[in-house]
Amino acid sequence: MEIVDIPKITSYVGIRASEYFSNLGQSINYAFKELINRQDEIKNIVNPSVTFGISPPNYKGNKGMVDFYCCYEVSSIANVPHGMVHIHILPRTYSKTYYIGPTSKTETAYDYTSNWLKENGYTYDEVEHYFERYDERTIASHDDEANELIIYCPVKKQE
Repeated sequence: MEIVDIPKITSYVGIRASEYFSNLGQSINYAFKELINRQDEIKNIVNPSVTFGISPPNYKGNKGMVDFYCCYEVSSIANVPHGMVHIHILPRTYSKTYYIGPTSKTETAYDYTSNWLKENGYTYDEVEHYFERYDERTIASHDDEANELIIYCPVKKQE
């Protein structure tokens, strides 16, 4: 776990999954499959073996409909394909948590992050997106103990 500054605007293009929080997993899986199948339609992908899951800051305690974006980072936005969205993430301070373990237990990494932030004088900065980085070490298709991902949460110093 570490605190990092992301110094420049980053841009993403991908598929939106909208669903009630309790049923979001299936929609996310479908959106990632569509994203991978349509990868060649997206221009300026920074790294085709790295995808991102991006969520707005309205997740905590939200029992209603939520959005989750399955994306590739792009060097610049150009001709967003039909049915896709683009997102910009602004420069900000983030917590960076490395998680290794089954997909079904990813929330334990968020619990760990919340505790670490509290103990170290930080709090979530609920004005920016959260995002998860997935690469060839991420095994989302089944609950594998070797699954790896990196979680970024927007944070600020507690006042």
